[in-house]
Amino acid sequence: MFPYIDSIQYTQQKDSSYIAKRIYSKDKYDYSVMKWYSEYLFGLREPLLFNRKVDNEIFRFTWLRSFHEPVVIRISETEQKYNLNWKTLKLDENHKPIEIIINESKNITKKEWKNFNELVKKTDFWNMELGRYSMGTDGSEWILEGVNSKNYRAVSVFYPEKGDFYNTCDYLISLTNLKISEKDKY
Repeated sequence: MFPYIDSIQYTQQKDSSYIAKRIYSKDKYDYSVMKWYSEYLFGLREPLLFNRKVDNEIFRFTWLRSFHEPVVIRISETEQKYNLNWKTLKLDENHKPIEIIINESKNITKKEWKNFNELVKKTDFWNMELGRYSMGTDGSEWILEGVNSKNYRAVSVFYPEKGDFYNTCDYLISLTNLKISEKDKY
């Protein structure tokens, strides 16, 4: 479910077809991390984002916390329609997926979409160094993926400090009806 690659770039050819160029970086992610991320995305029944070219734009924030349920928030634009979907996942005592607890979606406004895109630009997401930014044991992984007609990118930050990346993901949380206290946003 999660690629063992950092990025995919699409190049449009003269005949309107596309060539996908995969950018690998084995130093950034290892197989066990990809398996871990993928297990939760599979349990949340999330679509693959990395394996297709889309004419629209989709972002997905996956939030894997040590002491709380995993959360995924997907925001997308299709033909000037804007949608937000969020899910949480119940885990067993071994942190294995059991069932989806929350699966909700709503239409969002063009202004909310633009606000999110301004945060993405401020974060410089499409130019961030690819891969995983730090590691730890207890805390959380904040994983932001994006796909559009030209690129796929995935960036993971362990327990991010407040700043542009944190604010981008936190904005997505604020668009949902999830009741998460500030102290639980680790």
